[in-house]
Amino acid sequence: MRILIADDHRILLDSLALLLSSMDGIEVVSKHTNGRQILTALEIEPDIDLVVSDVQMPVMGGIELTLQMRAQFPKVKICLLTVADQPEAIKEAIRAGADGYVLKSAERGELEAALHIIAKGNKFYSEQVMMQLANNTGIEFTPDVDKPQKIAITQRELEVLKLIAMEFSGTQIADKLFISPTTVETHRKHLMQKLGVQTTLGLVKYAIKFQII
Repeated sequence: MRILIADDHRILLDSLALLLSSMDGIEVVSKHTNGRQILTALEIEPDIDLVVSDVQMPVMGGIELTLQMRAQFPKVKICLLTVADQPEAIKEAIRAGADGYVLKSAERGELEAALHIIAKGNKFYSEQVMMQLANNTGIEFTPDVDKPQKIAITQRELEVLKLIAMEFSGTQIADKLFISPTTVETHRKHLMQKLGVQTTLGLVKYAIKFQII
C-alpha cells in the first residue's frame, strides 16, 4: 500500500512516517505539510493508494483536500487523522467524502487496521468518533418545507440512519450497535416508511439533505 501523509507539525509528521513505515505492507512515499502539496504529489506519483492527512493545516486543510481529491483523484482513498472530535468536524469530513476518520489518540493497532480496511474500499471511523455521532441528537426532522412537523424517529433509528448514510453494511451496523442484522433491517424498513422513501439511497439523500451526518 503506497501512502502520502500530511501534517503541518514536522515532528509529528516525521513520527507518523516512521510509525506507518513500520506497519506491514505500507510504504510511505512522501511527506507533506499541507493539502496543496499532496495534490501536487498525486499528479506526479504513480499508484498512490491512500492519503493520511491532518484536518487543520495552513494553505489547504484536510477537508478541502478531501473535496479536491474526490474531484481530481476519486480512486485514491483518504483517511483524516486528527485531534478534532467535535460532531460538527466529523460530519463535515463525512460530507466531504473522507473514507476514514481516526483520532490521534488512537492506538497503533487501530490506525493500522483502519488503513487496511480503507484500502479495501470500506469506511472506517474510530469508536470515539462513532460515539460522538451517536450522542449528537440536536437534529430537527422536517422532511419538506411544506411539512414542518417533526417525524417520530427513535434514538436507535437515528443511530441506524447515521450508519446507513456513512455506507456501513447491515452486518457492520449490527456489530457496532450490538443488535442482529434482522433488527437492522427492521429499523431500515421503518425509516423508509416514516421518511417516505423507497430505497436505501433515499435514506442517504435524506440524511445528507437534513445534515444528519
